[in-house]
Amino acid sequence: MSSSANEQDSRTWIVVSTCDSYGDAWQPFFDLMARYWPDCPYSVAVVTESHRLRESATSGIQNLRWIHLNHDHGWATNLRIALDQIGAESIVYLQEDYFLQRRVDTNRLRQTIQLARKEKAAYVRLPGRPEPTGTVSRKLRLGLLKPGTKFRCSLQSAWWDVAVLRQLLVEGETGWEMEIAGSRRSDRLERPFWAAEPQAPLLDYYFHTAILKGKWLPGALALCRREGIFVDTSRRETHPAWLIPWREFRNSPAMKSVRRLWPRGSRKAAS
Repeated sequence: MSSSANEQDSRTWIVVSTCDSYGDAWQPFFDLMARYWPDCPYSVAVVTESHRLRESATSGIQNLRWIHLNHDHGWATNLRIALDQIGAESIVYLQEDYFLQRRVDTNRLRQTIQLARKEKAAYVRLPGRPEPTGTVSRKLRLGLLKPGTKFRCSLQSAWWDVAVLRQLLVEGETGWEMEIAGSRRSDRLERPFWAAEPQAPLLDYYFHTAILKGKWLPGALALCRREGIFVDTSRRETHPAWLIPWREFRNSPAMKSVRRLWPRGSRKAAS
């Protein structure tokens, strides 16, 4: 690898935003990361209150650093504290329940980050959902997230230019607030926001996230069983198997069309 590539890699960190109460997801997260991203060239910072895994449990992860906050200051403030400590120019943002399920193409990710820096992009959504509009790079299969796009600042995994991320952070704001209000704040910036195409994610992980509203999702547990990875299920309940299929059906284009033809108010009146 060239010295310039090494220098570029050192300017990017992976930041895993988590909390002690989700510590039961850490071991499977790191086991799957070590398996599906063994050539990860970036240092990793785990942001939480006070707990950590023993060193032997993360032996497959190089250059791992735990950033302890002592207590929760709110999502945005927690992230700002971490950014202050690592001093990175850009980050790959992850959360502890983004369980990788396919090998990461590190070369393609490197090329994407190099292009993003060259074109002064602010953000690149890595899983590719929701779908971008327009084409940025056919070779790298990247598209544009136009101003006004819903969840333009989605906190699914993404590459961020740290200077822009700092502009969008509001002290004490929750992650959910960032996705809604931060997306609208991003509309006022000149820097472009990109996303991978849905059929070609830069990071392919169990997209529904492993934990939803404090409970395990069965699909994530099934992924870990297939991979032979232990998950401690004693600390939280598991959602029923029908939940995700029902949510996908409810949000399908056909059902959205039905709801547009039969608004909620008219349904109540009819009943």
